[in-house]
Amino acid sequence: MINIIRTGLDASNKEISAISHNLANGSTIGFKRSSAGFTDIYSEQVELRNNLDIGLGTRYVNAQRNHQQGSFIQTNGALDLAINGSGYFLAQGKDGTISYTRDGSLSIDSSGNIISSDGQFILSNASSPLKIPFQVKNENGQIESLAEVRIDENGDVNSIYSNGSSAIVGVVGMAIFANETALKEIGMNQYIPTPTSGAPKIGRAGEANFGRIQSGALEASNTDATAEMAKMIKAQQAFSGSSRMLQAEADITKRLMG
Repeated sequence: MINIIRTGLDASNKEISAISHNLANGSTIGFKRSSAGFTDIYSEQVELRNNLDIGLGTRYVNAQRNHQQGSFIQTNGALDLAINGSGYFLAQGKDGTISYTRDGSLSIDSSGNIISSDGQFILSNASSPLKIPFQVKNENGQIESLAEVRIDENGDVNSIYSNGSSAIVGVVGMAIFANETALKEIGMNQYIPTPTSGAPKIGRAGEANFGRIQSGALEASNTDATAEMAKMIKAQQAFSGSSRMLQAEADITKRLMG
């Protein structure tokens, strides 16, 4: 009996940990909440008349992530991007590793590269780093400086220069997956594919099955603080109940052995 009660304690601990993680990231851009998944444990007891399934508690399986879209926060920043629909931005680390994220709080580094909030290169639909020239030479041989950057709903990156001339320097790349719930989280709101998620399909916003880009906005976390707090209270009550049961079982065992 003690072993069965301990599985209840472990389950409550996992649930509390998942809820705490959700609450801690309630203000994190692009964060997707998760919940702890469990399965029942049974043992078959053979009797003369029939076989009985005897419950032996519960077992933690995995964290099940909810990829429902979060609400949009209007920022009016030229490089703040939100994806309205399916898709992920492609971010490449210094070692060449590519991860996928919904965090569209982008910026430009000193070399003109468009980078993510943690300094990774944002890739185009051709899987190459997006780069914006700070200066260009016009047809008259004059040097023009970058004045503005605009990204439209299809991901075209339009750089506008000091005399009003403009050029599309690239297209923001996006990826979709056959089963996005199976993506593996690696921290910093970034994901990598797994065999279950399938390989990424690379494209651009507005294509079939790809969402569109909303410039000047960011996607908020999809955590509902009120719902998470209600779940936290239930998990804490379950933990407290299991603790009392464990103490009572230990007291009974001690008396019987005494």
